[in-house]
Amino acid sequence: MSILKKYFSFELSFWIIALIYLAVIEPSQSHFSFCLFKNIGLSWCPGCGIGHSIAYLLHGDVIKSFHTHFLGTFALLVIVYRIVQLINKNKSNQNQSYGKSILKS
Repeated sequence: MSILKKYFSFELSFWIIALIYLAVIEPSQSHFSFCLFKNIGLSWCPGCGIGHSIAYLLHGDVIKSFHTHFLGTFALLVIVYRIVQLINKNKSNQNQSYGKSILKS
């Protein structure tokens, strides 16, 4: 189990799968929403549209992305930055554990 934890990060895989999903969907169509406000019947939510905005960005339509949600570009940059952080963290953990195993021998 500890070997699996070295090479697998739930958060890293979650963000990568989420971006792949947003790149594959057609953003102009409506999809299932996890939005609590939308599910209880309220029409306004500060975060609604950010997924569609990111999807438009991944499809190369910057203007529609900005019109859908003005923070979509910022959100995409934050997610990509987090993915890079997690990849670097996994690499450093692998290198550290490798070095420890050599020192223990």
